[in-house]
Amino acid sequence: MNRREFTAASVAAVLAGAGGPSSLHATPPRLELSPRFRQFPAPETKRQVLQLTSGDAQCYPLYYFIPTLTRDGRFLVYHRAGAGELQLYRLDLATAESVRLTNASCVDTVWRPWCVDSGRGVLDHRSVLNVPRNLVVYFDGNEARAVDIESLEDRSLFRIPGDRDAYGQNCCTPDGNWFVYIHVPRGAIWGRPCEGAEVVAYHFDRGEQRVLCRLDSAVFHVTAYDNEHFVVTHPAEGPGMLLTNMTSGGWELLRDGVVHCPCTERGIAYEVPADRQLGLMDPLARRRFEFPMPEPFQYIHTGWDPAGRLFLYENSTDWDRFDVHDMYALVRLDGHGRDHEWLRLTGSWPTYVGGQKAHFHPQVTPDRRWVLFTGGDPATHTCHIFLLDIADLADSAGIGPDALR
Repeated sequence: MNRREFTAASVAAVLAGAGGPSSLHATPPRLELSPRFRQFPAPETKRQVLQLTSGDAQCYPLYYFIPTLTRDGRFLVYHRAGAGELQLYRLDLATAESVRLTNASCVDTVWRPWCVDSGRGVLDHRSVLNVPRNLVVYFDGNEARAVDIESLEDRSLFRIPGDRDAYGQNCCTPDGNWFVYIHVPRGAIWGRPCEGAEVVAYHFDRGEQRVLCRLDSAVFHVTAYDNEHFVVTHPAEGPGMLLTNMTSGGWELLRDGVVHCPCTERGIAYEVPADRQLGLMDPLARRRFEFPMPEPFQYIHTGWDPAGRLFLYENSTDWDRFDVHDMYALVRLDGHGRDHEWLRLTGSWPTYVGGQKAHFHPQVTPDRRWVLFTGGDPATHTCHIFLLDIADLADSAGIGPDALR
């Protein structure tokens, strides 16, 4: 892989950064939840659960590194995959009513190699909620489009060339000005070297397209750390998270071995499976804190708390096995992680069908009362969207900005 270095000026700018990413919710609203949602206790922990979607289809939020709830907490944007079609919907949490947002017709929507085919529609796992503008950006084949969540007005933004594929899971900057996406040579797939994969930013008002960096790998996540800096994972030769920005034209390796790494207001939360380490990193100050992964953890996803206050993890047997899932919260760390206490949140929970649609992908809601996750519904043997009550949980003790100093 060719690597383009940051310039001295851009490195100085990064090192002078003011800290974590911008807050997505200045005054987080409390979710207003319809009494129509089914309520029941979690299978083993007995925590309250609300089932938000149902039916004979796979329903799952936008990928959990990015927002899936609107700023006012009214709408949840989600995928619905069933009967050979994959489209985006909005769910009104106060009324439990769903409205279809997209009418995409692309015949090849599967996200290779990480998910199962859901038929025609939007490109799977590549849609993004622009929270400040109340837009959902999605790909219908090579065409990027945006739909207004309330008015349902749908418009074309741009097209990528016919010899390219929109490949990765994308993001918008917290200020809503830029859509940042990954495209690769047609047919490129993660795990095989390719020449000329690009991370590109599109400006919503000016229509400007800016290449942030080029790599020889079909990388599959780009996440906004703030309005200027972006975390990219991961190159074909092995797991790892990279950092790029709006002006350098290059990238640098932050930490090898990283698989999942959601950005929070306090830094990047991540796991390093090969080293059996969990961590928190300030990528601008180049500081990190790591602690041992509990022995029972196997294949995990580091959950997303946008505020970086609660550290939670999904544990499953393997990335492509979905019969055993569980969720844990870190209660406290002492002695640099040598002593720690964990709380089991869900108990074992089945999922169905497979692919990325069959992972919990847990995220804390802005009001901090719930964890939003995808789980299986034994009634239909499909996966749906649930809320798990965590209103009683305090912040994880022993990890945070102080640990990074």
